[in-house]
Parts: sequence; structure tokens; C-alpha cells
Amino acid sequence: MKESMKALCADIEAAGEKELARAAAMFGETNNSPHESYAVILEEFQEAQTDGRMFEHNIDFYWDAVKKNDEKNQDVWLKEMKEKALRAAIEWTQVYAMCAKALKKKENN
Repeated sequence: MKESMKALCADIEAAGEKELARAAAMFGETNNSPHESYAVILEEFQEAQTDGRMFEHNIDFYWDAVKKNDEKNQDVWLKEMKEKALRAAIEWTQVYAMCAKALKKKENN
């Protein structure tokens, strides 16, 4: 992994740990069971997938605007894609945090 990617990875991991702390303050340090861990992880994963599918939909519209040289709509779809990418990143950060939370339960046993 390149140094620039290592730095980005560390930043994202730090965001995941921050989200873990936030979630722990709101919902407790650990889940009650592996079943609960699965359900929480699955929920966040599905939300991330939804944002990814929305991004995929938007990129198709962006490509159509590119092919038509429609700069106005290119900007519209780029803004939408940027927002969807951010939302997906947030959801994936929550997936990371919920996986870490599930591991905490196992580490405490």
C-alpha cells in the first residue's frame, strides 16, 4: 500500500473508532449477543449498499450528460454523486464501527 493510501486508511480507521465511541455512548459498549451484532452490522451494510446503488444510478445519468455535452446536468449529477459517495462512506464507517463493537464483545469474554 502506498504511503498516501496508508495515511488515508489511518484517517478512515480513526473515523471508524470515533463512530464506535459515539455509538457506544448512545447504545452501550457491546451488543447483547452475536445475533444482535449480526442484525446491526447487516442494517448498516444494507444502508451502505443502498447508497452505492443510488450512486450507480446517478453515474449512469452523469454519463448520459457527458455523452450529450450537457454541462449543466453534468454538474447536477456530479453533485449528486459526491453526496451519495459521502453517505456511502458514512455507512461504511458505521459498518466498520459495528464490526469493531462485535469484536469487543468477543474480546471481553
